[in-house]
Amino acid sequence: MTNLTLKVPKEDVEKLRTELLNRGFYEISSPNTLWSLSNGQAYIHLYPSGTLLLQGKGTQELKEFILSLLTPSEKILVGCDESGKGDIFGPLVLCCAIIKPEYYKKALDLNLRDCKKMKDEEVIKKAKAFESFGEFRCKVIEPPELNQMYEGIKNLNRILDRLYLEILRDIKKSYPFAEVFVDAYSKRSPFGKEVVFEHKGEENIAVATASVLARAKFLEWLKDKKLPKGSSLESLSLARSIYREDREWAKKLLKTFFL
Repeated sequence: MTNLTLKVPKEDVEKLRTELLNRGFYEISSPNTLWSLSNGQAYIHLYPSGTLLLQGKGTQELKEFILSLLTPSEKILVGCDESGKGDIFGPLVLCCAIIKPEYYKKALDLNLRDCKKMKDEEVIKKAKAFESFGEFRCKVIEPPELNQMYEGIKNLNRILDRLYLEILRDIKKSYPFAEVFVDAYSKRSPFGKEVVFEHKGEENIAVATASVLARAKFLEWLKDKKLPKGSSLESLSLARSIYREDREWAKKLLKTFFL
């Protein structure tokens, strides 16, 4: 049994279900899905995340057919997200993915989604797959620069405001009419009406792509330095030990304002 996945935008969910029912599929019961369908040989499960799981026979052909049914994008989509904000070690990484209409369905085919629900290996693999054809802008703020910025600003959200504005200004020069989405990281938006600033932004394919890109760069940085991710007691204990032994070295590896 071959399992394949793709991302279904929420605006296509009911349209796709109706189209498949009209083409001989019928409803079946499956836990934790929005809907599940089968034609006796293949099985289709749509999950609340927008992930569509295909199982059974002829899944590759079925996947290509389903992609052909999805509404094409007519606009350039820009989605932004960050990684490393709450981790003790490592940089703060911000990425904005630029998805042009001609690559929209190719991005859906990758099933890029909230990276918190993906294994690290899958995050890195899918980031590389998107990088092979897609366009993006990223900022990797290394711990020394981030610690220095925090000394002056004292607020990570305001640092994010400034960094995102720099990236978006650059993108707008090349794509002035793009639709821009940023995964909300605070209660207020610093971007004005031209940017959609909302929680659970990963439901948008461009934001989900940015989430994967940022996380991959963050994970690769930690792997190179052989440092742990997260903010567990073990990570905190290691960070404090490094800080006690050599403060200048610690500033190059971790967010000292978390200690």
